[in-house]
Amino acid sequence: MKKKDLSKIIIAIVILFVIPFFINLSFKIDSIGLLAAEWTAGDLLSFYGAVLGAVITLIGLAITLNYQSNQARKDDEIKYKPILKLSAVDVEYIGFMGRREVKIMFPFYAFNHDEYKIQKEKLFYRQMEDTSDFHLIFENKGRGEAVEVSLDSVGIREVDWDEDSHLYIGASVPMSLGEILVNEKADIIISLPNYLFLKTGREYYSIRIDLVVSYNDMFHRNKKTMKILSDFQIIPVNKATAPYIYKEEFEYYEVEVRYMRSQQLE
Repeated sequence: MKKKDLSKIIIAIVILFVIPFFINLSFKIDSIGLLAAEWTAGDLLSFYGAVLGAVITLIGLAITLNYQSNQARKDDEIKYKPILKLSAVDVEYIGFMGRREVKIMFPFYAFNHDEYKIQKEKLFYRQMEDTSDFHLIFENKGRGEAVEVSLDSVGIREVDWDEDSHLYIGASVPMSLGEILVNEKADIIISLPNYLFLKTGREYYSIRIDLVVSYNDMFHRNKKTMKILSDFQIIPVNKATAPYIYKEEFEYYEVEVRYMRSQQLE
């Protein structure tokens, strides 16, 4: 039993039994002859009727106040509700806003006895810095401030040229985006490398990147989560010198990355 419930029970016992007992006892004190009398059934009925009426009044008042408070909360939640939407995807954006970058990367492998290991590694990571960047612009189209905006997770999905792809996310999540006021924007940059190992024999390939973004309203009562599914097309342009042997039927390419579409799931 909770302490709060126990307190209510004790208060009820005091009001219904202890107080009437002492009142009745006070009427029997010998030193106060005028008060020497016992309560009749009518007296008890009147007392408990008054107590019951007061209790019902208090309960009704509490219910009314609670309803009004809940209704006011709901009205405020609607009146100041933030709504984040993916408004655009651009290859360049110079607007001043909250900005976070998510890099898709590929690991480097080399044998210890490879005398050109250091040179290959330097070249490889320079190539990994050559990226195609896509700015996912989120706008607060609601009526209230979005707080505790966070990029909670990033996932690489549906790499259709490699069932066991070694691509990975070169960033730690969650990432805070802070607060987004009404009509303000935030930018999440997805960077894909312009050099990739691809399976030979195809003209283009596809990859999907999933983002999960969460935010709350200014009252911290209505947390929302949305998922963004973004599809990109990979087009091989030129063969490049491979930094190492990856898999059979795979070649190392300089590629062109194209943004195809995004879908927002609430």
